[in-house]
Amino acid sequence: MNLDRVLTMNAYYDGPRLGIAGLNGVAHIYEAEFDHSSDEYGDQFFLSPIRPDLLALVLEDWQIWLRSEAAYKRGEVAVDTHPALPSERERHETITAMIGDQLKMDPANRAYYKASFSYLPGEIYVEWVAIER
Repeated sequence: MNLDRVLTMNAYYDGPRLGIAGLNGVAHIYEAEFDHSSDEYGDQFFLSPIRPDLLALVLEDWQIWLRSEAAYKRGEVAVDTHPALPSERERHETITAMIGDQLKMDPANRAYYKASFSYLPGEIYVEWVAIER
């Protein structure tokens, strides 16, 4: 079994739907495929390589979110401060504007995989299995 680290979960609905994860150790955008026949998300994803500049922005914003989430769980801030601590709100908004709509798979450069996510204390991993289309 070859597991890669999940670096971010930027969208979650009954499981990870969009974010950044390794594929053979190289960061990729993963995006869940919506199954219109069942009207649900399944375990199949499109993966596209991510540019280093975009990766840096997404990872920085993820760290802002993690700090906000940790402070909320400790009872230090209210839920309405999410997704950023008040001291980091401006930077979060700047990063969000810089990312814009770029966090999505590239239809011209994508691969198709089945995913199995594993949750370990403090870490999330994924096993990708290639699917032929």
